[in-house]
Amino acid sequence: MNNLLTPLTTIFQTIEDKINFIILLFEGFILIIILLICIWIYGFVRKNLGIDKQTKELIKIRKLLEKENKNEK
Repeated sequence: MNNLLTPLTTIFQTIEDKINFIILLFEGFILIIILLICIWIYGFVRKNLGIDKQTKELIKIRKLLEKENKNEK
């Protein structure tokens, strides 16, 4: 009787292994998406708060141009 069910149990074991692999890939995919969202939020906050280098340089340039405009008038 045991020999009769051995192929069936191996098939179920294979199906279980494949399902576990799919779940593992799905978890990895979700983690990658969460990581990318965190990186995007970090960049978005830095840019909108004016913390990044480009925004600081633009603020300096704007101040210099405003000083030149005031001196010309």
